[in-house]
Amino acid sequence: MFVPFDACKTVDQPQNANPTATSSPTNSQTKPWILVIDDEPSIRTLIEYVLKTEGWQVRAVEGYSDAVRLLNETSTNPSLVICDVLMPEVDGLEAVRRMYARIKNLNVLFISGHLTDVSWWPTDLRDHKFLPKPFENAQLAAVVRESIGAPS
Repeated sequence: MFVPFDACKTVDQPQNANPTATSSPTNSQTKPWILVIDDEPSIRTLIEYVLKTEGWQVRAVEGYSDAVRLLNETSTNPSLVICDVLMPEVDGLEAVRRMYARIKNLNVLFISGHLTDVSWWPTDLRDHKFLPKPFENAQLAAVVRESIGAPS
């Protein structure tokens, strides 16, 4: 469930998430691909594993320059970008702003283990969702399904 804050949408932590409940996109031809950008290898691996288990195609990269390289090599845009906010070199907010130059209708889910107060969220990024770390696997899958419009 998403609760709007003053400056962005954030995800409530579930009280009774069912970690065994899974639901995957059904048609492999229409499967969206998801770009994960996170500088922490263990988080990238975990997100990639959870989403692949759910049946999504996932590409995970360490930072903005890797994301740009991947986007330049790919003929289709991602259906969703999951982007850590605090990263070295180019932070997630700036990375998303730069990606807007290429992908006008960019669909983003920001994640962070360091931010809890999002009242300062920049105006141009307020329409994107925010999921605080740590999150449960089932919660991540549910937010991704909602973000890309996949059936539950």
